[in-house]
Amino acid sequence: MYNNHTDDYVLVLEDRTEVKNEAEVGKLSVVSDIDEKGKLKTAPAEEAQQSSFLKFNNRDGLLKNFMTNFLKQFNDPKRFGLYKVLASNVEQGVKNLKEALQNRDIPENKQQLETAQVRFGDFLPQQKNATAINPEQIDWKLLETLGLSREKLEQSGELDKMLSWQKSKLLPIAVPFGDSTVYTEARLAFRTDENGNIGLAVHSLRKEPQLDFPYMGHKFSAEEKETLLATGNLGKTIELTPKNGETFSAYISIDPQTNEVLALRADRVSIPKEIKGVTLSDQQYKDLVEGKAVKVEGMTSKNGKSFDATLQVNAEKKGIEFIFGDKKSLQERKAQHQEQGQKQGGIPRKLCGLTLSDKQRESLNAGSTLYLKNMVDKEGKSFNAYVRMDKEENRLRFYKWNPDKKQDKGKVEAVAEENKTQVAVNNHGKTNEATKDLKEPLKSQQTQPTEAQQAKQEQKAKRGRKM
Repeated sequence: MYNNHTDDYVLVLEDRTEVKNEAEVGKLSVVSDIDEKGKLKTAPAEEAQQSSFLKFNNRDGLLKNFMTNFLKQFNDPKRFGLYKVLASNVEQGVKNLKEALQNRDIPENKQQLETAQVRFGDFLPQQKNATAINPEQIDWKLLETLGLSREKLEQSGELDKMLSWQKSKLLPIAVPFGDSTVYTEARLAFRTDENGNIGLAVHSLRKEPQLDFPYMGHKFSAEEKETLLATGNLGKTIELTPKNGETFSAYISIDPQTNEVLALRADRVSIPKEIKGVTLSDQQYKDLVEGKAVKVEGMTSKNGKSFDATLQVNAEKKGIEFIFGDKKSLQERKAQHQEQGQKQGGIPRKLCGLTLSDKQRESLNAGSTLYLKNMVDKEGKSFNAYVRMDKEENRLRFYKWNPDKKQDKGKVEAVAEENKTQVAVNNHGKTNEATKDLKEPLKSQQTQPTEAQQAKQEQKAKRGRKM
């Protein structure tokens, strides 16, 4: 990672545990090391100690990880202060800091301290918003303009993910364009706008990554393009400047599903020193923070088995990804996603209220016909039916009889949505008290006997009583 070291800084710790009043300055020392449990080591602010100082840079994510460990040690961090001082002139910088702390009420000093201070509140653990989105807050009409609906998202199995603030897989959408419609695919996600309203983020499919254009002020070099196209990750952090925003350091990756270039702020990634039972070496940890791929051996899985993998920060995954075997190229990742999509096709995880197993989904996608029980129609009534995938229209179809077998009438009848209750009663043994004694099939949408059928029932009942 490029670094000219001119903007490296150290952290000066002000220990106020023994001060007697607010005006008094605490003991000042420079941070030299910290372990994963938050145990801190410091050194005197002397030039001779320069090699022992722990140095930071705004372009890396070391400060975030340092603060995560630092705050583990202190129940009351208010008794301490942390300030940034340029590493190139530590002695003078600490001297100026002490003078500013002694006269902190002077406006000039107050401004200097606010600029240099590291605020603990920026790094304290935040309560995660694990609350799922209320479906009633969604503007479903907006989705309908893209050819989607709540029912389609439920059937695809993607709605639950989206309501948990995650991206969907690639979904077919129809985008109105003047008097015509553009059909494409996109990953969708619900997001909040400045006013707190739930909106829809559309991550459309691109033919290839757009690397020839500046990305938030950064122009990719030929070497960076080659790395991104080869691996999907840039392998380092870069400085980005969004419109009307402040510059920040970020990891860059390519979404293998959409070819979209994605950024992940480095200061929002917490990288632990210990991963899956293995404590990273200082070099492994440094390389991982800088965005490089790191091979880690002897990790332990949830089932207790040992495994090896290559670790690297991935912007699309918003954290560390595990790459097994040989490091997969971007093209291999794309092929893997396409294979997974083709394997399950357009088969939903839930069909009319019935959760399908992976084996059932694979069978339907392969063209097999399944007889499914205990599905629920729009009226809340249970029904059974034969189901088969219509590959031409990429949709599931319901049938009264097995479409794979020759029928007496020479045709197979599909089930209309409003007639699913009749299918369940006529063919699959469901009970309808008003019609259970009839020997002939019910007509479409019929739930009560006709007059003629009622007369036959009464006549049969009279004969039964004579016996």
